[in-house]
Amino acid sequence: MDGSHEALQTRLGDGADTGSSTTRPGRNVRRYVVAPDDVAAAGRGPRLLGVFFLFGGAAVLGYILWGLPYRLVLGLTITLLVVASIRSFRGADAARRAEMKRMWWAGAIAGLVATAAYDLARLGLSYLDPQPFDPFGAIPAFGEMALGPGKGAAAVIAAGTAVHVLNGVTFGTVYVFLFPKKTVATGVGWGLFLETFQLALYPGWLGITTLREFVTVSVGGHIVYGAALGVGSRRLMRDVPSSTREVHQ
Repeated sequence: MDGSHEALQTRLGDGADTGSSTTRPGRNVRRYVVAPDDVAAAGRGPRLLGVFFLFGGAAVLGYILWGLPYRLVLGLTITLLVVASIRSFRGADAARRAEMKRMWWAGAIAGLVATAAYDLARLGLSYLDPQPFDPFGAIPAFGEMALGPGKGAAAVIAAGTAVHVLNGVTFGTVYVFLFPKKTVATGVGWGLFLETFQLALYPGWLGITTLREFVTVSVGGHIVYGAALGVGSRRLMRDVPSSTREVHQ
């Protein structure tokens, strides 16, 4: 620990009054306040790692657009995520590792809660329109994509639900890594960005004919997803200021 502290002081400049180390009474916690340039450099690594959490969406995209085997693409992209994570951890100090772990958990939990809010919003919006529209029509298609044809209905629904939840959780993790400011506005913006892919791909892939209701339900659901994601991730990450690093000894 003392070696990493000295390295940090050297990095900030010899004799420069740009950092401090404090130990809180009753807690064996050391806080480092680093310069803005160091914070920006530290943030680039985690943001780049966040891109690899798009593995679930990449597998779905490859299947819909080019007919690539979902499980094959999923396995390859997960492998890339594991390799990128190992490289990031090896090149990070203890404080950065702790921060990345916190971001993983915050993104996964906030993404799961946002996915539940998304589904509830779509279900509610579908009842407001008299046209017959199933807001969960993609679930069986996801299941067949993951398992292949000829599987039982229960297995298809279970697999499709797993794919749906996986996407919601990983998209939430991507958001936490990519967006330093976690707010309702940035969350909704991220949700609407995801919505553009759904609007472009799902009608043709699923053969949707009730386009007006589909757009209403889909856009409304992604707005709710993004808002829940922004609020949830901000609450989960609020104890980790971007300008500090804490190492628990």
